Amino acid sequence: MDNIMGEFTGSITSRVAFHETEDLVVRVKEGDDIAFQEVFELYKDLIYNLALNMLADKSEAMDVTQEVFFTLHRKIHQFRGDSSLKTWLYRVALNQAANRNRWWKRRRRRRTISLSLTRPENGARELELISDGVGPDRQMLSTELCQALRDGLDRLTFEQRAAVTLRDVHSLSYQEISSVQGVHVGTVKSRIARGREALREHLKPYWKGRAI
Repeated sequence: MDNIMGEFTGSITSRVAFHETEDLVVRVKEGDDIAFQEVFELYKDLIYNLALNMLADKSEAMDVTQEVFFTLHRKIHQFRGDSSLKTWLYRVALNQAANRNRWWKRRRRRRTISLSLTRPENGARELELISDGVGPDRQMLSTELCQALRDGLDRLTFEQRAAVTLRDVHSLSYQEISSVQGVHVGTVKSRIARGREALREHLKPYWKGRAI
């Protein structure tokens, strides 16, 4: 099965119909607070979900979501309509998530060193460095399997994780993902293929007779 992430999270078929008319964007650019609220209501859940899948931390995902809409409010005049507003917002969200991901990696390395030096002798469980951020759909699976997915995603490069999430969870087309990530479609397809294959290999021990 190609859509591995869909097995766990359930693909988010866009609840966002094409409401982002040119009129709505124009109204936001003109400072229409009602139009801005409409955009916020349309996309806040999708942006939050993307950030959560990228960072696996609810607090960080909320911060990214807020920053995305702060950016929209400040820089809407930079939106030229070369892509859809949705892909523009996704691009901002991924940039924010990438910045936080780099910070998390530096912090995690420091904490790993610290924990290794202070490992409890009584076998007490070590603190987890990143929260799982398990959603309702993942709760249907065993804790072990959910953790395996989280670990598998963490092993992907940030770019692969983003491409797989945008395709298999958010149901974006290859062309849309190309626009979000700023790379050629061929690169998108390669990232998705490699990401899915890496997840298959990582999850093999946890599947019980189910074909991926």
